[in-house]
Amino acid sequence: MARTWSLAPELYASADTDTDRLWMQRMREQDREPASTDSAKPRFTLVVGPSPFSMPRGWEFFLTSPYEGATYIATVLLNAGYAVRIVDVRYDPTPLQTAYREIMQGTDVLGIATFEDNFPWVKELIDHVKFAQPKMPVICGGSLVTSVPHVFMAHTQMDIGVISEGEITILELMESYTRGAWAEELPQIRGIVYRAEDGEVIRTGPRGQMPDLDSLPRMRLDLWPQFHAPEGLQPQIISSYSRGCKMDCSFCYRTTPQVRAKSPQKLEEDVLWLKERYGTEFIFFVDLTFTAIKKQTLENMDVLKGKGIRWTCLTRCADVDSERLVAMKDAGCDIALYGVESLGGDILKEARKGNTENITVRAMHNTWDAGVRFGALLIVGLPGETAESLDHVCKWAEEHNHVTRVKYLSAMPGTTVYQQGVRDGIIRSELDHLNWLSIEQALVEDEFLNYNGLPERVCREAYQRIYDAYEPGPVMDFKHWPAHFLYHHGNADDATARSTDYAGEGWRKEFSSASPHLIPGSERFTLDACGTPAMAAAGSRTMVSGARALGDSGLAAR
Repeated sequence: MARTWSLAPELYASADTDTDRLWMQRMREQDREPASTDSAKPRFTLVVGPSPFSMPRGWEFFLTSPYEGATYIATVLLNAGYAVRIVDVRYDPTPLQTAYREIMQGTDVLGIATFEDNFPWVKELIDHVKFAQPKMPVICGGSLVTSVPHVFMAHTQMDIGVISEGEITILELMESYTRGAWAEELPQIRGIVYRAEDGEVIRTGPRGQMPDLDSLPRMRLDLWPQFHAPEGLQPQIISSYSRGCKMDCSFCYRTTPQVRAKSPQKLEEDVLWLKERYGTEFIFFVDLTFTAIKKQTLENMDVLKGKGIRWTCLTRCADVDSERLVAMKDAGCDIALYGVESLGGDILKEARKGNTENITVRAMHNTWDAGVRFGALLIVGLPGETAESLDHVCKWAEEHNHVTRVKYLSAMPGTTVYQQGVRDGIIRSELDHLNWLSIEQALVEDEFLNYNGLPERVCREAYQRIYDAYEPGPVMDFKHWPAHFLYHHGNADDATARSTDYAGEGWRKEFSSASPHLIPGSERFTLDACGTPAMAAAGSRTMVSGARALGDSGLAAR
């Protein structure tokens, strides 16, 4: 019997038609010999908007580093001869105004990256752009529009949503638009949802994932504005060698769920390109299961070994052993991040983690024995969690001080947890939920939805205990600080902190986490304001005061 997956079935299609293969071949050729920028082609602006998400001390680079999704979209367009630029307002204090101003300074087609916590900002930006330039096409791509395209079509003025992988689709869209053929050709372009001239919303057939990731170009990081800033591009880069995940966890959304991987030769080419052209010193590999296939992992370690690059990765406790871990250490791995989530057997089974406490403990010791740091990623609030199971995982974290991240359970759109929340009335309105996600900072004072019936106090105390068990991040001398950052929970002034110096270096004395400022006006999106039940609203006052301090969000340019 075929396996039934929890995500939308169209995500499991494959881009393997003759047309797809033609585009993949073209991407390869244009990577080797990029087309000259053609002034007759439409100018494309890709906007990367703000996120409220915080990162622990030592991981701040993740908030400012160029990342793959936007980079690949911009690169394939540049190589095809389009004038393309990335507008990055992730940590701009007035992101709406800045993005709008940049868009109005030379854009024919607008692309917007969407992710789980930027829906209201994307909607407002589109409203302003359409007010000024009603005929400017707006194309959205990324995880959020892929997961809930119906919400975007119903509640924004977006013209086209790109579903799942975007490299082939954006090239086909732009070539058709350049010819003036959208009216006739959009129905045949797979992997999109669009609004026809009469207003009808049309969903085309699925595009699916590329079977050949070696067709992807080398990333042009110089398209990011950071490259041209006085301090230059930071040496910490977000990258991957694969897409997809063999697991199907109830809380995790995967825009590209099917496992696809680059060859070791392609990985080596990409790593050398990043190091030699952009001075990359550290790579955060965001593959969802970096070590899932042993033979592939060992081949990749041979590629990375001797390159003079430190790195970290995401993986599963069940997907490591001593041989892989020793090879990872020899190849420059600083810390391996494990999706532990919880130690409770019933909880892990309900979350479809494919993990146990014994597997986790074994992986932890094997990681340490290999000389690699073990980074636990944990969730507070999973269905089935009890006060006793939370106390157990807290004691484990306090004993070892090896936690890299803790979060309250997020009902990410498109996931089983999200579908359950809509079904059970925990999420009363999809629109309100998307708005509320825009104030989730991954801090102890966050609001959260209660999926397990535990008292709010129990969840918050567990979160704080785990948060206090963080270990130092891999990059402690990050020098590319944006001018506008928020710093959270300095341990020297935090009476709730259980330790200020357990690592012997006082590494959290000034602050424990950092983030961009909340988007002005975010107080509109608290659970109280949205009227969502099963709420814990103790964090609202903190978030509202932080947002109000930034002032009015109106556009002076309008």
